[in-house]
Amino acid sequence: MYKNILLPVDGSAFGRGTIPYTMALAKATGARVTALHVTLPREELAIGALGSFFMSDAYTKLAKQNASAILDTVTRAGKEADVKVTTFEVEHAHPWEAITRAADQERCDLIVMASHGRRGIAGLLLGSETKKVLTHTKTPVLVWRG
Repeated sequence: MYKNILLPVDGSAFGRGTIPYTMALAKATGARVTALHVTLPREELAIGALGSFFMSDAYTKLAKQNASAILDTVTRAGKEADVKVTTFEVEHAHPWEAITRAADQERCDLIVMASHGRRGIAGLLLGSETKKVLTHTKTPVLVWRG
């Protein structure tokens, strides 16, 4: 059924719920899992050139360590479930775009993402990476709501 499942992970407590679900799905279908963590460039977090200047390379180092810790969690879950897992981290200003691009480049046939399911003003103001992926990808998306 599925051969390669893309699992975008952000490290949030809510998002971690997708990991065991995805491993069980991959195990049941004989798929492998490609885990992706998207890090925002420091320029996206700092306000203006001056803010970017003051956000030293410490941000980059900390972001890499954070990504590594998050992806290691997925790798361990894959070993426990006897599922082959490939991990990678990319830096991109728009996570939804990095996710859709990764699904294409890695030839994934399913994307599993968490969604808080915010509606109304909260959903409109906060936006939703999941909603943006659903809008822009041709790959099927399974939305997990723990």
